[in-house]
Amino acid sequence: MRSLRPIATDQDLAAIYSESYFAREEYHDYLADKDVAQRNFRSRLRVLKSFIDPARHRRLFEVGCAYGFFLEVAQGIDVSAAAVNHAKNNLGLDATCADLLQYDLARREFDVACMWDTIEHLAHPDLYIAKLADHMRTGALIAITTGDFASLNARLRRTKWRLMHPPSHAHYFSIASMTMMLDRFGFDVLYAHHCGFYRSLRSMAYGVFVQKHGNSFVFDLVRRLGISDWPLYLNFYDMTLCTSSGAKWPFSVNGRGERNAAIVPPNS
Repeated sequence: MRSLRPIATDQDLAAIYSESYFAREEYHDYLADKDVAQRNFRSRLRVLKSFIDPARHRRLFEVGCAYGFFLEVAQGIDVSAAAVNHAKNNLGLDATCADLLQYDLARREFDVACMWDTIEHLAHPDLYIAKLADHMRTGALIAITTGDFASLNARLRRTKWRLMHPPSHAHYFSIASMTMMLDRFGFDVLYAHHCGFYRSLRSMAYGVFVQKHGNSFVFDLVRRLGISDWPLYLNFYDMTLCTSSGAKWPFSVNGRGERNAAIVPPNS
């Protein structure tokens, strides 16, 4: 796992995710891309369902639920108030605006936890995995998507890699480092492969031409032609979908990430 220095606090990172982050900053219009986002979620769910036992895996929890597009079948938590308000008030979902590390889950337990494109945004991702582990039963599943820092595309592009954009991305993982971190907290990786994704032409034109080059010609052309919502499937083999199963151990994790008196080393 690689991190950017200095590491921002969770509060610093949370401040990034205002309503403008989802409109005209990181995304041109996150809400307008709901259909495309849900295409990605359905694809991820097809993989996740291959490991789910319906009689055993009944309670699903998502960390980083944003506007709740995945949560129409689940419940979740996110630090963006605007996103959570949309999930609750517009979609009628069970979503909470909070930092998971500060949020009291009481005795709640979950059978499946999802972190879709979230873990790279966290100041201390190991502590989030540790807290989830404390609230998951034996055989519970955790599913994560994030960029693969060891992929060929990342190694060739280096600082120009498409997923290298601080400050919102604070950590970068390879499949090996993700596997090691999950193993520390009792999760055995069942599946770890590169996954593709859908993007709308609007989103692509905004990201490539407006954000990177400050030129809106292609973006305006896509809009005038009425093809903004057209989805395009891409796979640069630099994004990992990882599914793992947890064994419930009799341990607790303190605020320094310690388990059984062994300190989890940072930036490993």
